[in-house]
Amino acid sequence: MRDKSAHLEFDYHYLRKKILEKGEIDLDAYKPRQMQRRIREISQKMGYSDLKQYWRFLEKNPLEFRKFLDYLAINWSEFFRDPDRFEELENSIIPKLLRKTPNLRIWSAACAGGEEPYSVAIILEEKYPQVTTRILATDIDEAALEKAKVGIYDKMVLRNVSPARLNRFFIPRQDKFEVREEIKRRVRLKKFNLLQDDFPKEFFWLILCRNVIIYFEEEIKERLIIKFYHALRRGGILFLGGTEKILNPQELGFKPVGNCFYQKI
Repeated sequence: MRDKSAHLEFDYHYLRKKILEKGEIDLDAYKPRQMQRRIREISQKMGYSDLKQYWRFLEKNPLEFRKFLDYLAINWSEFFRDPDRFEELENSIIPKLLRKTPNLRIWSAACAGGEEPYSVAIILEEKYPQVTTRILATDIDEAALEKAKVGIYDKMVLRNVSPARLNRFFIPRQDKFEVREEIKRRVRLKKFNLLQDDFPKEFFWLILCRNVIIYFEEEIKERLIIKFYHALRRGGILFLGGTEKILNPQELGFKPVGNCFYQKI
């Protein structure tokens, strides 16, 4: 059993090195047990118990390699995910920020297929039409960004969208729905690697990075939170996921101002 475990660990580090050499994600930043489990699941599903053989298959099949990266990126999301938190964003956080500035710069820092930034755009279009600032929406996954650009979604990810909003901001497309152009225009999509790319300095009033840092090692989490701190204007808000908490907010320059919301102090 020990030999088999060592072999699996060796294969995982081999795969990690190969992915990094291609300029993709650094698996060392993620919790190894979770990531190894995901890699083992997808490789076995594809019929490979040996990760070296699976890597040779991926090298020869670029489309399968992109699918593999999509799976690792954990890109599932939905509109108004955690509705109570979005209600707090709509009725408390955004009004307070608008009292500070008419130019509300927003960053959805791991936007997946666009569900999150389009949810924010719907709030702004409906409740604050005078706010014309576009939302920057970034992700490491090009396929997810392409999905966001197209803006067509299954009913499953729209379950938290009210009938009134569905009717106003979406166009039926057979059994799917497309986000209307006035919502798309509020969002600028861009590829961005949170672990490698340079962050803007003191630019944003609101940053959303939800259900992402939970997958990272503690050191990487703290490093990212510090980078978000420097990307925010003083008084700006960092919006995290429901299972993500900053345990030492004051040490990192934040104070809690709601459930999952942290203000730069």
